[in-house]
Formats: sequence, structure tokens, C-alpha cells
Amino acid sequence: MSNKTRWLVIGGAAVVGVGLLSAQQTGALWTQSQTVDAGTIHSGVLDLSVGGDGLSSYPFTALAGANLMPGGYAQAPVKVYNSGNVLMKYRLLNGAQSNPAVPLDLTASIVPNEGACPATGNPPGATQLYNGPLIGAQFAERSVEPGATEVLCLRGTIGGAAAHSQSTTATFTFSAQSR
Repeated sequence: MSNKTRWLVIGGAAVVGVGLLSAQQTGALWTQSQTVDAGTIHSGVLDLSVGGDGLSSYPFTALAGANLMPGGYAQAPVKVYNSGNVLMKYRLLNGAQSNPAVPLDLTASIVPNEGACPATGNPPGATQLYNGPLIGAQFAERSVEPGATEVLCLRGTIGGAAAHSQSTTATFTFSAQSR
């Protein structure tokens, strides 16, 4: 390679290098910033209570029966309280039994008040939330305002395949959240 060609290649590389460096330098000169008011964050209290105001564990003895035959049932109301100060969204997360040899079906309904959930018969004015096996029972999310109550009418019906001289207990797990 001749000296003249060598100097032309070096000169061309220098021009390309200066062009790239100047483009990178000018790109950094264009910036902008903006200040945004973050607003105010308020905290609240979310508190789901069942049976009585402030109770998180409730022995629901009203939903009991003795000497029930297949098809027989026990039915009772339970109050769900929003003991907090924010909107509560709650749902039945799960139903469980201590003895699956006594299969139970669960019917869960919303009623206007405790008196609308009689021990026998269908509850008048009820809105059914769930009807099916107690084990694994769930119903969709419900909203309760702060300080308000919703009344559930729960019915446990003995299944046709129930073993004789057996008993069971039911456990209901509720979840609550606020949005």
C-alpha cells in the first residue's frame, strides 16, 4: 500500500470517528424533567368478623342437627360484619368437613335479615350464592360497606351415601380484601 493511500485511509477513519463522537455528544444534550405531585395516601382498617362484631373465629353451633337421615338438613343464619373502616370484599374461600363419611351439601344464600333464614323451609327473598358439595365450597366476592352487615343463610344437607351412626363438623374459611 502506498503512502498516499495509507494517509487517505487514516484521514477517512478520523473523519468517521469525529462524526460518530459528535453525534453521541449532541444526543446527550437533549433532556427534559417533570415534577409530579404524588398525592396523599390514606390507610384504613380491614376487619372481617362473623357471628358477632369483632369475632374472627366463630363456633357456628346453630348449624347442627341430631339423628338426621339422608336428605335431612340443618339451616341457620350467620352475620358477616365489616368491622373495619374501608369497603370490604369478602368471599367463601373453602368449605371442609372433619368426616367425609357423612357427605354434606351446602346451600349458601344472602337473606335480608336473620329472621329470613328459618330453621325449616326455604328462606324467603334469598339470593343463592352456592349450592353443591360442602367440601371445596366457594362463592364469588361480595362487598360490604364499613360498619355494615350481611346475613348468610347456610343449609347443610345430609347426602344419600351418609354412613350410619357417624358425625362430622364443618369449617368455613372466608377471605377479605379491600380495593
